[in-house]
Amino acid sequence: MRRIAWLAGTLLGALALPQAAGASGDFGCDPAWRLFNREFNRCSNTALLSPGNDTRVNLLFLVRDRQAAPATRFAYPGENLAEPGLGHNFFSWRMLRGAFYPQAEAEDPEAPYGSRCISLASGTKAFTAAMQANRGLPAGERDKLAAARGTVAKTCGEASAGSLVAPADIASAPGREYLGYLQAADAFYAEQWDAARDGFTRLRASKDSWLAETAAYMVARTELNAAQNAAFDEYGSFDAGKVDKAAVGRARGGFTDYLKRYAQGRYAASASGLVRRTLWLGGDAVGLAREYERLLAATSPTTAAAADLVQEVDNKLLTNEGGRAIDGPLLLATVDLMMMREPYDNGPQPIALAQIVAQEKSFAGRADLYGYVLASHAFYVEKNPAKVLQLLPDDARQPAYAPLAFSRQVLRGMALAAKADRNEAGFWRELLGGANGPYQRPIVELALAMNLERSGRLADVFAPMSPIGETAIREILLQNVAGADLLRSQARDAKRPVHERDLALFTLLHKQLAYGNYAGFVSDSAMLGASASNEGGLWDLLVQDRVPAGLFRKATWSDGYACPALSATAATLTQDPRDVKARLCLGDFYRLNGFDDFGVFADDAMRPKRDELGGTPTLFAGKPTPRGDFYAQIIADPKAGGEDKAYALFRAINCYAPSGSNACGNADVPESQRRTWFQRLKKDHGASPWAQKLRYYW
Repeated sequence: MRRIAWLAGTLLGALALPQAAGASGDFGCDPAWRLFNREFNRCSNTALLSPGNDTRVNLLFLVRDRQAAPATRFAYPGENLAEPGLGHNFFSWRMLRGAFYPQAEAEDPEAPYGSRCISLASGTKAFTAAMQANRGLPAGERDKLAAARGTVAKTCGEASAGSLVAPADIASAPGREYLGYLQAADAFYAEQWDAARDGFTRLRASKDSWLAETAAYMVARTELNAAQNAAFDEYGSFDAGKVDKAAVGRARGGFTDYLKRYAQGRYAASASGLVRRTLWLGGDAVGLAREYERLLAATSPTTAAAADLVQEVDNKLLTNEGGRAIDGPLLLATVDLMMMREPYDNGPQPIALAQIVAQEKSFAGRADLYGYVLASHAFYVEKNPAKVLQLLPDDARQPAYAPLAFSRQVLRGMALAAKADRNEAGFWRELLGGANGPYQRPIVELALAMNLERSGRLADVFAPMSPIGETAIREILLQNVAGADLLRSQARDAKRPVHERDLALFTLLHKQLAYGNYAGFVSDSAMLGASASNEGGLWDLLVQDRVPAGLFRKATWSDGYACPALSATAATLTQDPRDVKARLCLGDFYRLNGFDDFGVFADDAMRPKRDELGGTPTLFAGKPTPRGDFYAQIIADPKAGGEDKAYALFRAINCYAPSGSNACGNADVPESQRRTWFQRLKKDHGASPWAQKLRYYW
């Protein structure tokens, strides 16, 4: 049996939109923490309508723009719809759907979604109920027919000839009609289209209202399945050239006729959707685009049906080859934004301004949306923030904003930032007052935080009356930029979440060691509570459930070279920062607990870029010292003891094991230098366990 996939395939050639890379779907998930969003990433979506958003996200926000602006701040759904490290600034399509429609029922994972058999279970219930309502049908025949209906399920499961086991002694007129329906249904599920069509056609004149209506619907549905039967292979791949266009025409006529006769009928919603399918299969891109635009304006944005429709539009029109057929404002705006994305290699160039100007009539009555599309092009493609300010007047003092009005103001704020306007921070503070909608306030908080960071007012982000409460924003700044005093105060702020306080303390202690403020470490490590965790390792503190601040109190101190607890090592270094054994032990702490490529020792690629939140230089004074520098200093120190110098040589060489790349954070040395170290270790310290243990240099 072929799996007839409603969500598979490509739109036929009447559409001609160059496909932008990653137009929609689910790829990587590592958003850049900034407002500028021109490259698609499945988790980089924001409440700002932008080129980098998933097309489904932009379109759903435009559909929901018909709602009144929210008077109160949006309440986010449970953590099951959150992804660590994104805060409420960024989200995936799945997260947005869950936020808007948390009560929507999940799909049945066992349902044969996308195939004609999807209707088998509901059809069985309707068939049984209809027989119950027909008073002319004897009870005995009804029971036999109900049992026979159960055998039809095997046809869907086995995908061969019909599996119906038909009772032989059905004598009443209603019984024979219901038996005829079963035979037609069995033929339908067995892909025997001619038999199914004939059987359902005979029942359209039945006096039983359910049979007559259902048969009319099923005639058209049979034609539709016949039309697409050869176009899908067993894996769901679609070949438009194999569609039976004549059958498509008959199916469209059948559904249209059904909707005329049964405008409020049992299958009216399904028939309307299948009319769209005939438009798609028939290559009528203009008709399909116009029908989608009509439905987008008519579907209630408060129901999950709006998200379902957006998903269908995305699959059937936006991300395949749709473009010139679209002439409605919602779809045009969505496609235009997608076509403003950063071009990839030999991919299509961004949409030209002249193309947008030519669409002005299609935006009739939607000057606000047309103006936003023009302003987006000016900002992302033309790189002309002054033009954005001309197109989008200041309106940042409203009590609430619908999605488009909010996006207009955020884009204006971005233009102010691009021009380094001295009023930028004030603009964001004013906009915060009305940013009540889903994911709106966090994006304004991000904008304000970046302004304060770059203007040297980082402390304002964390001031007691600061409007910036989004933990993810604060943690990025604490981890990457904050100085010791700010980290210390935030670690003590009992009003903030535990994770944020623990991150501040961890970062403070890590940087005090790395920057050589050993006295500060000894003093501030007293803040480590009894519950401080040392589990989870060091991979990304922003997304880990617990921050392992307990590592500074209880961890692995040594694995051969004798070392005391870190507190004792730090106390020794407080008295003498050049103490050889203490430096070797601090190096072992880094090595054994995963600090070599973490935090201040991480590669520059691991840190925020200059145009991202946290991308300014750290406010910690000085320069961090990686353990590789300790080894180099001790190797060059004539006063270092023999065992200590042997261990320093051993560790310096092992910095390059086994890849030949330095894992100890300091500048690389050539292989010839490592060979010299190796020879020196073997010659001068041959009796040491370190010389005996080392066989190679890398």
